[in-house]
Amino acid sequence: MEGYFSAVRKMEHTVMFPSLLREVSLDEHDGGLEADLGEGDLYESYTLLKSIKQMAEGGLLSVATQTSPIAPGLKEQKGQEGADLEGLFCYHVSGLYRVLTRLTERAKTVTSRYNQIMGQINHSEVSLGW
Repeated sequence: MEGYFSAVRKMEHTVMFPSLLREVSLDEHDGGLEADLGEGDLYESYTLLKSIKQMAEGGLLSVATQTSPIAPGLKEQKGQEGADLEGLFCYHVSGLYRVLTRLTERAKTVTSRYNQIMGQINHSEVSLGW
């Protein structure tokens, strides 16, 4: 989880102008991530990653009290008191790990693509100045 938080913090510190990410798609090598998280642009990924980080930092109590797609799932799980708790725990931790790994890669991609965009802008300014 710390890797995810670190990648999102780096993304937040790097991306000074999030609007530059609008209408910029992911590279072809990130096709698996795009299928998992939707086909939006990098700006949508940026805002998604930030909101998930805020939700994760706030903990499950804030999620359970909000009206989100996650909250009904939490209520359903409460009803499964007789289920194998260790099995449920392992299942959810492994799922969380897979999701966080993909989100971490998405944050790194947003940061990398933003740096490419800024490099192109800086290169254009230098070429125009000569």
